[in-house]
Amino acid sequence: MGAAMAGLLVLDLLSYGAVLAQPRVVKWLLDSVSAGTGFGPGLVALGAVAVLSGVLLFTSNYWLGRFGQRIVLGARSGMVGSLLRAKVATVQREPVGDVLSRVGSDTTLLERAVAEALVRGTAAPLVLVATVLLMALTDVTMVLVLLGIVVLGAGAEWLALRRLFEATEATQSSLGEMLTGLQRVLVAFRTVKAFGTEAQEARGVIGRAEGAYQQGVRAARWSAVVSACGGVTMDAMFLTALGMGAAKIAAGTMPFSDLVAFLLYVMYLRAPVGAMTQAASAISEGLAALGRVQRILAIPAEPDDEDAEAAQAPAVPPPPAGIVLAEVSAGYGGTAILSGVSLHVPRGLTVLTGPSGIGKTTLLNLVERFLDAERGRVFLDGEDIRSLRRDELRRRLAYVEQDAPLLGETIRETVCYGTGCTDDREVLDTLRAVGLSEWLAGLPRGLDTTVDERAVSVSGGQRQRLAVARALLRHADVLLLDEVTSQLDADSEEVLLRTILDQSRARVVLAVTHRISVARQADLVVVLDEGRVRGAGRHTELMRSDPLYRRLATTEVTR
Repeated sequence: MGAAMAGLLVLDLLSYGAVLAQPRVVKWLLDSVSAGTGFGPGLVALGAVAVLSGVLLFTSNYWLGRFGQRIVLGARSGMVGSLLRAKVATVQREPVGDVLSRVGSDTTLLERAVAEALVRGTAAPLVLVATVLLMALTDVTMVLVLLGIVVLGAGAEWLALRRLFEATEATQSSLGEMLTGLQRVLVAFRTVKAFGTEAQEARGVIGRAEGAYQQGVRAARWSAVVSACGGVTMDAMFLTALGMGAAKIAAGTMPFSDLVAFLLYVMYLRAPVGAMTQAASAISEGLAALGRVQRILAIPAEPDDEDAEAAQAPAVPPPPAGIVLAEVSAGYGGTAILSGVSLHVPRGLTVLTGPSGIGKTTLLNLVERFLDAERGRVFLDGEDIRSLRRDELRRRLAYVEQDAPLLGETIRETVCYGTGCTDDREVLDTLRAVGLSEWLAGLPRGLDTTVDERAVSVSGGQRQRLAVARALLRHADVLLLDEVTSQLDADSEEVLLRTILDQSRARVVLAVTHRISVARQADLVVVLDEGRVRGAGRHTELMRSDPLYRRLATTEVTR
């Protein structure tokens, strides 16, 4: 990157150099005409310099733009990588709209900061010094007067830039809040329509948009002040030079050709001064954006290192095969969810049930290491899961979350996501096993049928069965299922349950559910309540021994 920037800087300086040669050629042309020696050679030279300047300017702008886009790509790639490597809980705390704003618009501001500030902002002072030196060859007194005007204008501009920085940061934050609100509404669009809250939600999002507008207007005001300072400074310099030059010509102390060359240099000062102004503005905006981008890049990655102490501590007695939780406590943000949970989940179908919000999904998160236990240990086939790399652990697990996202443009991509499957026959057999063969046969392009990313064209039950099919194609040692039958009718549930039971003969299947029909078929039912294991056994045993389970089961049956 350093070599590329150096090359761009040299190219930019060459393009400026070709421009600065023009006033000297114009002076030579005017002096030749005054001396009666003809103007042909001067015109040819002036045309050649103008063409060279245009070619260099085009080349400089193109490669500078390309370099800026490379910076944007690098920033976006880094942010996406940082987000996807982070812990689940860390990412879920970030408002989605704000994250999208940082990856999208903030990285664009970085491009301008790099292009305008690092290259043009570096070249401009050098060009400014060269221009001033060339002007000084004509008249030192006029140069000193103009430098005084520049100092006054730069001071006013610096004060405005401080305000611009504050306003830009506030604008980007307001934009992130607006996008977060809009994203929340779009995700729950059906609910918004069903409850007739369109106007209420519109007021909320538009209110945030108005906040972004107010901050944007504030930023635009200070940006205009910065531009105005630069413009007024340049106009004052030109008019001062014109007045002083005219007086010198009248007094006979300056040739007309020198004044023309001097005024051309004053006009050409607009380019480096403007570049410095834009660079300062871009730096101000870029620093605000950089802070927001760095907050994403600074998100710590999910560690892959072993917890040596936990991995090496002996387990007495040795944990059996399957999943074992030993005195596990865990929670979120200081709020305890599970407390002292000890549990053995053997091969077969184990169902987790209990009231809502008492830690069933949290227990699945512990097995996947989306969350680490604050106390206690979790074992998989006798190994402490903290002794395994996360990617190694998760290759042995297949997880179906309650929302069951599609994660693919077609049926084939959705079902094969993360599985590496290439055999269409295996895919079709798996879809048949989860009860989707008839539905698939009715689709216009079969496995290549496009599905909407938010499942508008796929029902909730179909989405859940596609997610289960995806988990089965992973051929994992453990299936973790979170309410995978919650949106199925009785017939579809029966078909899917038969498949799950068949899978449970060869592996551990741990399923969170409130469905009594699933619990009846389970090898083991675990009842959680208030963060602890309240009871465990077969359905019939718990119906006799556990009043809470009996009440939950009776309520489900009577629905």
